[in-house]
Amino acid sequence: MQNAQTHTIYFASTRVDICCDIPSAADCVIGVEANMSVSVAKVIKKVESRKYVAIITSDTEATFQSFMREFVVVEAAGGVVESPSGELLMIRSRGHWDLPKGHVESGETGREAALREVEEETGIVCRTVGESPVAHTWHAYDTYGRWELKRTEWWAMTPVSGTLKPQSEEGIADVSWLAGEALAEALKMSYATIKLVVERYTRKRML
Repeated sequence: MQNAQTHTIYFASTRVDICCDIPSAADCVIGVEANMSVSVAKVIKKVESRKYVAIITSDTEATFQSFMREFVVVEAAGGVVESPSGELLMIRSRGHWDLPKGHVESGETGREAALREVEEETGIVCRTVGESPVAHTWHAYDTYGRWELKRTEWWAMTPVSGTLKPQSEEGIADVSWLAGEALAEALKMSYATIKLVVERYTRKRML
C-alpha cells in the first residue's frame, strides 16, 4: 500500500474520509482506482444526503492532492485556549459555539495568525503551548458558486492577559470560558470540525 494516511474533510456536518479501509460508520463508499482522481462533483452530490462518506484508495495522499486541485485553498488558523482552571475559551457567533480563528494574512505564520485572531475576537492575549499545532482541519464550502477548501491550523494556548470582549463587528455575540457540562452543551451547538479539534486536543493533553 503506497500511502495509508487518512485525510478528513468536512462539507458542513458531513464527514468525508480519504482512506484505505472502509470505516464502520460510513454510510456511503466511493472506490477510486490507483492513479485515478476522484470525481469532486460526485462527492458533492453524495454529501447532500449522507453524513459520512468514505473514499477508498490505495494511495490516500495522491488522491487527496488530486481532490485539492479542484478547490481554491484558503489558509486559516485558530487557538484552543485553556485557562489554568481547565476551562476552554469559546465564542458564540451566528447561533453556534466556535473556537476563535480566522484567515492567515500575507506575511504571517499560522502561529502568528492564530494568536492575532484569538486576541481580536476575544480580547485575550495568549502564548502558544508546544512547537507544533495540535490539529489541522479541512472544511469545504461553496462561496457564490466557487468551492473553497479551508485548511485551519489549530494551536494550543494559555492566556497571558486581557479581559473578555467579543468582536461584535465580526458577528461575535459572546465570549466565555467553558468546562464540564457547560462545555458539553456548547459543543452540541457547535460545528463538526470544532468537535473534532476539541476531541484531539483533549486526547493529546491526556497523553
